[in-house]
Order: sequence, then C-alpha cells, then structure tokens
Amino acid sequence: MKNIRGLRISGVSLLELMIALAIFSLISLSVTSIIGSIQKSWDRQRDTLEVVSNGSWAIEFMTNELRHTDDASITVSPSGDSVRFRIDPDSDGNPPYRTVQYQLTGTVLERRQLPGAYEELANFITSNSIFAWSGEIVTITLTLNKGDVNYTLISQARPRNL
Repeated sequence: MKNIRGLRISGVSLLELMIALAIFSLISLSVTSIIGSIQKSWDRQRDTLEVVSNGSWAIEFMTNELRHTDDASITVSPSGDSVRFRIDPDSDGNPPYRTVQYQLTGTVLERRQLPGAYEELANFITSNSIFAWSGEIVTITLTLNKGDVNYTLISQARPRNL
C-alpha cells in the first residue's frame, strides 16, 4: 500500500484483520466442539466402567458365597428380590452356621449377615427380580443402568452337596 507521497506503508488492513479474526474464531469453535465431544465420551465410558465393574464384583461375591452353602438352606423370596442361605464357615457340616441375606431395596443390592445391619453391595440396579432358584442352581440376573444404557449381568451358582 502506498500513501499519497508514494512512500510504502507497511501494516495490516482492516479487511485482513477481519479475515484473520474470522478464521481464528472458526478454528476455536471447532476445537471447543471436539473437546466437548471427547469429554462426553469420557464421561460415558467412566459411567459404563463404574456400573459394570460394580455389578461384576457383586455377582462374583454372591456366586462365591452361594457355592459354599448347602441347597437345603436356600430360600428365595416369591418376588425374587431377596435370597437367604446359611454358610458353614469351617466346612465341617456342624454348627455354628452363618446366615446371609441379600436384599434388593430400590436400586441398591444389600448384603446382611444375620444378625446384623445391611451393607450396600451394588447400586444402579433396575431389575426387580434378580434371584431365581431351580432346586439345583441359583441364577442371579442384575440389570444395571446409569445414563441411557442397560447392562445385564447373569451368573449361576450350584450349591455344594453336603
């Protein structure tokens, strides 16, 4: 650009500045959008991991305890929301026995060693009936939900024969 006297003036015109600002704004908006998408994906994965690991641990814990009981002591409620059984801690077939109860209260699965208070074992459970007893096998079905996706975990335990 030259001024009236013919000297060259260096600098940025208003049009060039506006174009650079528009390009910078578009890039900033794109980067912000990408970061937002990554954050949402991260949150979803974290929720999934929390729910599935929580439920998997609970099912494994219950299955292990049920495998150490005798089938005569298992009682499943008609609605399937609780199970009660006794465990022989020293595996000698003689008292004393421990009585254990699992109870679904709302969306929380609780464990109780009788007599005693309930302890939270798992949460985010959406199924109402989680225990089924066929006379030989106890089936545990946990349907978990956090967010908009359901996860169903199933395990079966065969009590030992005493």
